[in-house]
Amino acid sequence: MEPNKNVGRSTLSKIQKYPRPLEILDSIRYGKLQPYTENMEDYARRDRALVCLCYLLACRISEVLRLKRNQFFIETDRIIVSAIKLSKRRKKDLARISEYRQEAWLPKTGNRSQLTLLVLEYLETLKPEELLFPFGRRWAWQIVKTMTGITPHWYRAFGENYLYDVWEKDMIAVADYVKVDIRTLPLYIRRGYAKYQPS
Repeated sequence: MEPNKNVGRSTLSKIQKYPRPLEILDSIRYGKLQPYTENMEDYARRDRALVCLCYLLACRISEVLRLKRNQFFIETDRIIVSAIKLSKRRKKDLARISEYRQEAWLPKTGNRSQLTLLVLEYLETLKPEELLFPFGRRWAWQIVKTMTGITPHWYRAFGENYLYDVWEKDMIAVADYVKVDIRTLPLYIRRGYAKYQPS
């Protein structure tokens, strides 16, 4: 499977429904795992944490893959993730510069806290300097797609849309928190009636 390089600008038009946190949790808990021949539970724990972080951090898959255990600081009400190195496209005729998202949070309370618990279970198995996910984008993309039926890029959109909803539709705050150009953020969130499902 190859990651779809053109998924970005078509994300919003292809997402028919933005799932609630508990629906995302179910898709992770009961999703299909890769056919590992050994250490199945260890790999399952790792793969579930991967999907959770794509959603909770609203990160690009390449940003999640660079994370190390020592970037996670466990507090009473949240886990702080520090110094997330961003993946920015190179602008024409300009050298790529390193940019960082100084801080992000994983909630330990509220309706996304159970997703954080899945991450915490995996973090407890790692050494401080250890990469969380010691493999490349292609394998990560395949893990997420096999488990949930959708791509990591969609989970980034789900995460941004969730923050937009709970942060009182403050697009500036969401763009600043996830470190994206505010002009591109509307591609990933739904602001009209279409996002609501009949209740």
